[in-house]
Amino acid sequence: MAHGICLLDQALDLAMQEMAALEDGAYEKAVELAEKRNEVTSMAWHMLESGSVEEYRGHLIELNRVQEHLTSLAIQARDSLRQDLQRSRRERQRMSGYHQAIGQALQ
Repeated sequence: MAHGICLLDQALDLAMQEMAALEDGAYEKAVELAEKRNEVTSMAWHMLESGSVEEYRGHLIELNRVQEHLTSLAIQARDSLRQDLQRSRRERQRMSGYHQAIGQALQ
């Protein structure tokens, strides 16, 4: 098997690990895996051999499919974090209001 194809297999494996990290909420690990996947994919691209074009194409299509799923997971994670931050902000404002009300009542 061509070295470039092996690299694409490795990139696909990294994408699956990245997906698991996103699903587990390990965002820093997911970023590291995405960067490594990008490097491996880039190395594979530079090793493209004319006899392996169709095999490369199949691997790249699969990587693209996984990338679409990763993008969807990342959007969901971003939206969830945004909602958590907004909820936290509202809770902090509410608690601040309680503290002000208690302070005024004690005076």
